[in-house]
Amino acid sequence: MEIAKLLTDVNVVTFLLLFIRFASFLSFIPFFNFPTIPMSLKAAFALWLSVLFFPMTMKVNFDINIITLFLAIISEVTLAFLVGSALSMVFDILRFASEQISFVMGFTMASVFDPNFGVQSNIVGQFFVWVAILIFFAFGGDHLEIWLIAKSLHSLPLGAIFDVHAFYQFFVDYMSKYFLLGFSLAFPVLAVSLFSDIVFAMIMKTMPQFNLLVVGFPIKIAIAFMVLMAILGSVMFVFQKEMINVFNVMFSILS
Repeated sequence: MEIAKLLTDVNVVTFLLLFIRFASFLSFIPFFNFPTIPMSLKAAFALWLSVLFFPMTMKVNFDINIITLFLAIISEVTLAFLVGSALSMVFDILRFASEQISFVMGFTMASVFDPNFGVQSNIVGQFFVWVAILIFFAFGGDHLEIWLIAKSLHSLPLGAIFDVHAFYQFFVDYMSKYFLLGFSLAFPVLAVSLFSDIVFAMIMKTMPQFNLLVVGFPIKIAIAFMVLMAILGSVMFVFQKEMINVFNVMFSILS
């Protein structure tokens, strides 16, 4: 009888929208959206979080009908998509920088399938992403994502219209930094590669018998690897800083 009393229209719709919010966020935010995580595990985790947060969630206060329910579901999925896209852009910056580095190192054709994002990725990009995931766990990025969802439940009612203009302004402003950060992270390797090309060109002018393919390319790749190892800590520091900045912006938008 006690359970039957809870099965009111308001409670059922509230739980449904709460489950959709958690399921949508887990489908779009980094790490949880990786295809390597089974969909059944994501659904079970979303259901568990919905049961856990249901007593603390504000009940829906709109007229319950097909149209309002459909619009509420669209709003929840769109919100999760925008937040997930904003957080994923920081990982995309690393992949963009790795594309530039792989090009100058001659690793453009050496691409492998990235199971985390479901796309073809170069070797340097794979290395960057795996290290970035470890850094992401180190500063508690997965906990911040759950905290972000929990905070949105208090500041943004289920099915409510969120501030679309704030997201639009964020993406416009951040895209101006996207390519700048990507080139900045790859610049040390690009600069050393350009310098080595100039040195090899001077050597070939003075020593025509110098074989660039046999001797020059391995040396160039070795130098690029040494520079890459030297700047790896700085690259991950920038990644952590930018990820925390994006989290702060998302918290401010959803507050």
